[in-house]
Amino acid sequence: MCRFISALLLSFSIFPCCFANATVSVFTEHFPPYTVVTDGKAHSGIAYELVKNALDIANINSSIDVIPWARAYELTLTQPNTVLFSMAKTTQRAPLFNWLYKFTTLEYSFYSNRDNDIEISSTKEALNYTTVAIRGSYEETILKSMGFVTGINLVLVTDMSSAWQMLDKRRVQTIYASHIPDHQHTASKISYFRHNKVVRHQELYVVASLSTPKSTVNKLKEALQMAHAQMIHN
Repeated sequence: MCRFISALLLSFSIFPCCFANATVSVFTEHFPPYTVVTDGKAHSGIAYELVKNALDIANINSSIDVIPWARAYELTLTQPNTVLFSMAKTTQRAPLFNWLYKFTTLEYSFYSNRDNDIEISSTKEALNYTTVAIRGSYEETILKSMGFVTGINLVLVTDMSSAWQMLDKRRVQTIYASHIPDHQHTASKISYFRHNKVVRHQELYVVASLSTPKSTVNKLKEALQMAHAQMIHN
C-alpha cells in the first residue's frame, strides 16, 4: 500500500499540470483480450486499459484510434508524437521505435480447423499448407522468414477478424497466431486445433515513434509503469 501511495504522489511531481495540453496520436487494432474493438472503436482489454490509464496519469490529451495495422505501423515509423500498441519486438524492429513498455509475452503457433487432416511437426511441413496473416504484421514477417510466399502459400488481410474468417471459410488451411480470441469460440461453431510442435515466444510492447520528443517518451514510460502498478493494486 505504501509503495502504491508513493507512486501516486510521485506522479504529481513528474507530470505537473503544465503538461495538460500535450497531445499524441495513439493507434491500436482489434487484438482480444489485449484490445477489444466494437464498431471501429476500442473500448476495453488489458493493453487498452493500461495505455488509457497511462495517458490520464501523464496528462496527455489523446484518443485511442483504430486503423489498419499497416497504416498504423507506417505512421508510427514516420510521424512524431505517435504511439502504437501492441507491437511485437523483433531484431529488425528494435532500432526503429522507442520501446515504452513490455506488457506480455505470447506463444505463437499454427492453428487449423480440427476436422481438417493437417499435421504440422516442423516448419517444412507447415509450408505445405496455405496460411494467413495481417499485412505488415509480425506474423507476416515471421512467416516469410520461414519460407512462406505471398500468392503461393500465404494470404494477407487487413485485420485479425478477417484472418480468422479466412480460416473458418476454409480459404486457407492454417493461421499463425498466439491464441484463439474469445469471440471466435462463441461466434464460430468451428473447433480449432493448435499445432504445438512449431512454437515461437514473442514479447509485446507499447511503442512510440523515434521522432517523439524525449521528454514525452520519458513521461509515457513512467506513466505506463504507474498505470501497471495501479492495475495490479486494483
